[in-house]
Amino acid sequence: MKNLSGNSISRVWRDGNWIYKQQIKYLTENEIWCLNALSYTVYVPRAERLDDELIRMEYIEQEPITNPELFIDHCNRFLEELGRVGIVHGDLTRYAVLPRANIPVVIDWAESRMACDPRAPKRPGNDGSWLMDTAMEFINERKST
Repeated sequence: MKNLSGNSISRVWRDGNWIYKQQIKYLTENEIWCLNALSYTVYVPRAERLDDELIRMEYIEQEPITNPELFIDHCNRFLEELGRVGIVHGDLTRYAVLPRANIPVVIDWAESRMACDPRAPKRPGNDGSWLMDTAMEFINERKST
């Protein structure tokens, strides 16, 4: 078992091909709801709730982007799916976006919300601009290696 992170709100660790995330109940409820709402797509890991404060999800090995156009196309498709289900992630930075087979797999849904929620998101701006900035970081990183 490898501890990946921890703070006063959550603790994340890896055990084999699974990531475990323990956090307060309402964050767990929020995260598992979003993961389930998008589970029909390729853009989130498989996940299940183990108890009120614990989620287990598939470990995603981050891979280099080999086809930038395909990756950007999938980013746009992911944004369409977010709009279809009415969710705002609010933090689509490189810590939450894991490229796998030129597809963005998105984690860390605990602080996401419904698009109709009047509260401000975690970060200023919108999911589209954050995701495209993150995608360009990955693509530019690829060009520099």
